[in-house]
Amino acid sequence: MPTLAYSIRNTLYLNITNRCSNNCSFCIKFNSRTFHENDLFLDTEPSFDDIMAAIATFRDFDEVVFCGYGESLIRLEMVKQVAEAVKLNYCTPVRINTDGQANLVHGRNIIPELTGRVDCLSVSLNAPDAETYMRLCHSPFGAAGFTAVCDFIRLAAAEIPEVIASAVLVPGLDVEACKALALSLGASFRKRSYYAG
Repeated sequence: MPTLAYSIRNTLYLNITNRCSNNCSFCIKFNSRTFHENDLFLDTEPSFDDIMAAIATFRDFDEVVFCGYGESLIRLEMVKQVAEAVKLNYCTPVRINTDGQANLVHGRNIIPELTGRVDCLSVSLNAPDAETYMRLCHSPFGAAGFTAVCDFIRLAAAEIPEVIASAVLVPGLDVEACKALALSLGASFRKRSYYAG
């Protein structure tokens, strides 16, 4: 049975869609149906009630993170609704792990809609330039995808309490250049493990 919520240490992760606006060559979902023994391939996208019921099966968590085998912000209205409910019912910080292309997907700046609902955005930067980004992430938006991610990070850093730009440690990636770009955009930087499969 597909997993809607799963915990790692004291963090609760929500898997609400398998749709994604990128097709990253290093994505773990291409190597495995499961992550930490949780089946993250959804048969259907869960409803608000489904998600809240899944959260309610856990007792102790310090943070709720939207992170599964898809891009949660594709389901923007659902993210907003669930984040509000988490804040109200659990008084817990909310983070979204995202590819940073939501503004392109929705055709507007969605950052203001997250303000007050989301405490942290972890944005997958993954490259120091558009050429590398396209090679690794295969954005359907072409080179505009990389520009949009950078703009998203910059806009988010002005409104969201914590913004982290991350990069998967793909062999050959100039990680220091990624870090320098992240810092220049107003975000902190985090390295993420690469799973070769």
